[in-house]
Amino acid sequence: MRVSTQFSIAVHVMLMIAGFPDEKITSEVAAESAGCNPVIIRNVFAKLKNANLLITKSGKGKTTLARPDTEITLWDIYCAVESEETEEIFKFHQNTSQTCMVGSNIHSLLAPHFDSAVAALKADFSKVTLADLKEELYDTIRSKASEDEVFG
Repeated sequence: MRVSTQFSIAVHVMLMIAGFPDEKITSEVAAESAGCNPVIIRNVFAKLKNANLLITKSGKGKTTLARPDTEITLWDIYCAVESEETEEIFKFHQNTSQTCMVGSNIHSLLAPHFDSAVAALKADFSKVTLADLKEELYDTIRSKASEDEVFG
């Protein structure tokens, strides 16, 4: 399974917006933090907006979460920028031999297992909210600060 970098970038920018609610998180600011081109951020912003996860305002407006961070899950973000369809997550090779025992049955053989894997991903990602990630981030920052005090 391959997930594009848009998912991690989307989580990154959502964490920035949730973590700094009083700051104006522009595509340029987010791009600098994420280490990518602002055009990529604008594309991700558009997908998150279309999924009703972000509210963006042009010009001097500010980008905000469309609902509380306690109500936005990793699965919501994933679905905004990726596909939740099993056939999109797991690609089947095409043109299999219909006269071969394996070739004629491989799709129906693997499909239930792929569906199960997607269901597990959905279940796991649905348990983790943006608020949870924000708290984990703060814990990491506090831990690093403590380490710096000890080892600095």
